[in-house]
Amino acid sequence: MRLTNNIISKNYIKNLHESLTDLNASNTRVTAERRYMKISEDPATALKAMKIRKNLSRLDMYKENLSDAQGLLNQYESTISNINDIVTEALAQVSQGTTGTSDSAVRITVANTLRGYQESILAAANTRYAGDYLFGGENVGDIPFLTADNGELLYHGESMNTGSFSDEYRFIDIGIGLTLGDGGVVEPKSAMNIANTGAALLGAGVDENGITNNLYNLLGKIADKLENNDIDDIRIYSDKLNDKADDIRLQYVSIGEKTNFISYFTGRIESEKLNATEKQTELEGINIEEAIIAFNQQELAYNACLQMGTKILQPSLLDFLD
Repeated sequence: MRLTNNIISKNYIKNLHESLTDLNASNTRVTAERRYMKISEDPATALKAMKIRKNLSRLDMYKENLSDAQGLLNQYESTISNINDIVTEALAQVSQGTTGTSDSAVRITVANTLRGYQESILAAANTRYAGDYLFGGENVGDIPFLTADNGELLYHGESMNTGSFSDEYRFIDIGIGLTLGDGGVVEPKSAMNIANTGAALLGAGVDENGITNNLYNLLGKIADKLENNDIDDIRIYSDKLNDKADDIRLQYVSIGEKTNFISYFTGRIESEKLNATEKQTELEGINIEEAIIAFNQQELAYNACLQMGTKILQPSLLDFLD
């Protein structure tokens, strides 16, 4: 086949364009620090990398869920600490109001103080976190605690003395293998329950003596007795308040166990994320030193191609015109 200057020029320009394309691709890989820019360049590796990315996305979700749970727990700790302080003060007030030297005026003053503590406890029990009621249990959108016309406490509309309350659940996925049981219900051991039940916080029902187990109602009952100067059996109520104080302290102490649980899983997820990130880098990343050397070699080839053009392309009449 006869080679003409036109054919040589076209082939040269084509090869020069390919060399420039390769140089640009090499430059892009160095800049992005990626082994490939399109899935089609390495489908097998890209598929593995996509699985790693999906796993990293899940790990980020688990970490965010644990962070939310820790935020809830921090607010829970602050709130129950306040309630614990209130109960401690209430015990001191009841002790003062039931001594033999206290008169009716002192007892009325103590009763008023206890009613103030009731309001403080009610406000604490209706605490919000991130727009949700902290102690709403499963229903965090509606205010959990209100008072009835008779002054007794209601939890989601039910009397804390006579209502029937069961365990409440609000699950988040923290990466321990969330599974669903019959009816699409989450298996309790496969997720973390972040529901804080108001009934468990303040107590519900009555004991064998007919005395309320609810802290708010108990303070109100003691206040009623002090106002009426009815202290013959006040010791029973005082002992009950002691029991409720112990219960609040136990709830406060149990926060440490929950914090350790969250810290353990957060650490585990951080470790898994580190391993997954390293694997992702291995699949998608490049050795920057080798990539720069390859770029320099491609740049050298492109410059050589440009220099060859001065010898391959024939001069025209225009090159000799001034």
